[in-house]
Amino acid sequence: MLGLKNRRPGEIRAAVEFDRLHPWFTWVRDYLRACAGSRKLPGRADIDPMCFRPNLNLVNLVDVVHEDGRVRFRFRLVGTTQTEMAEREITGRFVEDAVLPAYVARINSNMRAVVENGMPVYDRFPMPHPEREFLDSERVYFPLASDGETVDMILIACAYPSMPEMAPKAAIDPLAGFG
Repeated sequence: MLGLKNRRPGEIRAAVEFDRLHPWFTWVRDYLRACAGSRKLPGRADIDPMCFRPNLNLVNLVDVVHEDGRVRFRFRLVGTTQTEMAEREITGRFVEDAVLPAYVARINSNMRAVVENGMPVYDRFPMPHPEREFLDSERVYFPLASDGETVDMILIACAYPSMPEMAPKAAIDPLAGFG
């Protein structure tokens, strides 16, 4: 999945290469797998926010909203680092109202892929907010499903590779304390 920095919306996505990303992303993947138990996907109710405590500031939750025969995405929770880096609050906004128009199709495409495939999607592109495009940002979009099957929420784990001071905290053993 790396190397698709300049990918256009709708281009083929490869499986996320977690071994090439910051351990934070692998920790999130493993934690969510543990939360799912015997189901295909975990739901929001299965997640303990305290387990994310060292990096909760790098987590966004997005509602999958079905209306008028289409799917839209609304930011339910936006981590404090994301808000600070964007220099604006986007909680409660739909993607098309939250980011620069040049990024709407790409971000919606990533989220649609998560909903349709029930698999994580990685992407890396400049911060999609006014006068913040100089910031390099990466994220993995993870599916959540309250029924264990149908994606109704997306957890986005974010990072800023060019800013070591914003790096996620050391990965935690994903099985320690789960249960």
